Amino acid sequence: MANQILALGTTADDGTGDNLRVGGDKINDNFLELYTALGDGDAISSGISASATVISLVDPNISGTIAGTFAISGTQTAATITTLNSTTVNAGTATIAAGSITDSSGAISFGNENLTTTGTFGVGAITTTGAFKGADGYTIGNASVAAVMTLASSGIVTFADDILIKDGGTIGNATTAAAIQIEADGDIVLSDDLYISGGLLDLKNEGSVSQIKLYCESSNAHAQTLQSAPHSLASTSVSVLPTLSGTLIGDGDTGTLPIVAIDIDGGTDIGADLASADLIIVDDAAGGTNRKATLARVITLVQANIDDPVALALALG
Repeated sequence: MANQILALGTTADDGTGDNLRVGGDKINDNFLELYTALGDGDAISSGISASATVISLVDPNISGTIAGTFAISGTQTAATITTLNSTTVNAGTATIAAGSITDSSGAISFGNENLTTTGTFGVGAITTTGAFKGADGYTIGNASVAAVMTLASSGIVTFADDILIKDGGTIGNATTAAAIQIEADGDIVLSDDLYISGGLLDLKNEGSVSQIKLYCESSNAHAQTLQSAPHSLASTSVSVLPTLSGTLIGDGDTGTLPIVAIDIDGGTDIGADLASADLIIVDDAAGGTNRKATLARVITLVQANIDDPVALALALG
């Protein structure tokens, strides 16, 4: 209803204004509209108070469209806004605007509430004080690759491409932080033993024969090297280690070789009669130094120590 104005007449008592009944009816209608809008028709709500510039509402239910600036002071325990057409809403240091939520303090807290979205969650950096969890099969990506990382329900992390760490960076576990170190030149350093469950170790190279170096126990001061045969030999041989404990002897070594290690029975027969130029191995004066000797020396020795050298010669053919 529009505001009803009392007709006062042109001059006092000229009979052109509203009579008392009409004037009183207009006053009643105006007040009834106010009391109905601000109360129950009989009384104005106790939650409304006003000053010259401010209207205060206590626990109000506001519906409809609010134009201009609407400021709420104090603490609101519960409030529901169904439609908000304002370009910005300020709550303390926080500002809600079209497409953004910011806070001049530099931080926005959602407490222990869950934050859910079916769209894209884009951030500059994420810092958490607790766990960062995703659904089983959850993926983390970027603008170019949607699934750079996939987190399976078993806890396995799958990467879509390479993993790079800094020069000298380490990979470890809860007990050993630097179990694996990758140096700038590509060398990999293990802090402890290397176990290969498959049982096969392939050492390939980029133009030089493969080697395995075994260092001594004193500051890695000395090393022995196991080396593969060169390409020119076209070797695909298999070397089997001895079944008993012992020391391997090289062709330039001064160590000893047990007689039991020599397989005479498995050797190839000479295929001819023995001759004085044939060679044998002797322990020089039983002093542990092995030397070669011809069978002629055996004949000389025997001749020097028997009474009838002719009979010995006949016996030896």
